[in-house]
Parts: sequence; C-alpha cells; structure tokens
Amino acid sequence: MLKIVPGEAALVFTEEGEGTLLISDLHLGLEKEMAKKGFRLPGYSVKMVERVKNLSERYGTRRLAVLGDVKHTVGKVEDIDWGVVPWFFDTMLDLFGSVEVVPGNHDGNIRTVLPQRVVLHPSQGTVLGKGRGRIGVAHGHAWPSEEAIATRNLVIGHSHFTYEMRDSLGSRSRESVWVTSEYDVAELMGGAGYASKARGKGKLTVMPPFNRMVGGQPINRSRSFQFGPVLSSRSVSLDDADIFLTDGTRVT
Repeated sequence: MLKIVPGEAALVFTEEGEGTLLISDLHLGLEKEMAKKGFRLPGYSVKMVERVKNLSERYGTRRLAVLGDVKHTVGKVEDIDWGVVPWFFDTMLDLFGSVEVVPGNHDGNIRTVLPQRVVLHPSQGTVLGKGRGRIGVAHGHAWPSEEAIATRNLVIGHSHFTYEMRDSLGSRSRESVWVTSEYDVAELMGGAGYASKARGKGKLTVMPPFNRMVGGQPINRSRSFQFGPVLSSRSVSLDDADIFLTDGTRVT
C-alpha cells in the first residue's frame, strides 16, 4: 500500500506490516548557494532531519528511500557536501534500519560522501516490495528500469512542480504540488528502448521536493509536462493528471 503523507512531501509504502518512508530532492548544501545570493538559511538541514524523525516516529517506518538529488551541487562534490551529506545520512542510519538512495542528476560521485551502510541503487531506479503490491522508484531524470515500469505503480521526483496562484490584488504565490497520472506501459517501455511485451495502464506519482527552499516551475503555466523522459513521453498526459497541494487541496 502506498500512502501520501498529509501536509508533507513524503510517501509511506507498507508491505506485510513493514513501512518504508519515501522522500525526494533533499538538495543538501543549498544553503551555500543561497548565502552567495544574500540569503541565510541557518540550520535548514537540521529542520529536514527533524521532519524525517517526526515522520518515522508517526508512521513507525524502519526503512528510508531517498529518490535522488541528495546534494545540491551538480556533478562534483564540493566542500559543503563532505560535511552535510555524511552527517545527514549517519543521522538517518540512527533512525532507520535500512537507508537507500536512488541517485539523481545532482548526485555525481555521491558514493564518495555516503556512509558505506547506505544502499546506492542505479540511476534507473529499483523496485520495492514483491508481487502485485510492489512499486517502482526512480529520480526521474533518466529512463526508469524495465522492472520499475512493469510494476504499474511508478514513483519519481525531479520535477519540482508548483502551482501558481494569484489573489485579487494581483500578487502571485507558488506552492509545491503532487501530480498523479496514468501511463501507458507499452509506450513507456518503447520510449525507454525496452523490448518488453507488457501492456496495460500504470499509475505515475510525481513527488514534490522534500526541501521546501528549492524553486519549481508552475505546472499551470505550461501546456505539457516536458520535463524528464517519463513526463515528456507520449505515455503520460497533463490533461489526465490529478494535481493537488501538499495539504490535499485539489487544483485540477
């Protein structure tokens, strides 16, 4: 069973009584970039740790899966990464019996800063669970694995979608959103270059970023997804998507 956590950018996947907490897009080290622009985010990574701790206690999860963009720097590992990433995941290993990472496009050389006990999956993602209840997880910047697509229940991050709202005075604000939609299994398999004969429909869930400080593109100002191979494929349509804020408010 896969459940969206009300008010949070997190999912809980439960199978045979065992719970896994899923989060995406931590962008650890974003504070350094923001400081260059004159903004100060003291202890923001600490706040994210506290949020994860509260979620693990509330839902009794013993496993954590992070779906990419662990760090904010792209490609190389910078000074801030050597401090914040090991600290964050050492703390996670104290909270969870198992911690896993599916790397994103920001996670070049991430293995060098992750504690050895953290399981690092390929960028194509992995499958959680067994049988009909299993789910496929990936970051979303690359084609998911054939096995992940075949679960017919695919979860990705990467997109940072927001919904732009305007009040009566013309002021604009943006809030992160969840996006769910059907995907055509055969078309997605074909787009990814797999020779699979799988058919039917699957459910795609696009997570909002766990780091609330990252920006995002307004989904209601675009006529299509056009973000990453899955969303840009013909197998997913914006017209058929459900879009709602993290508090559960449906905006489509």
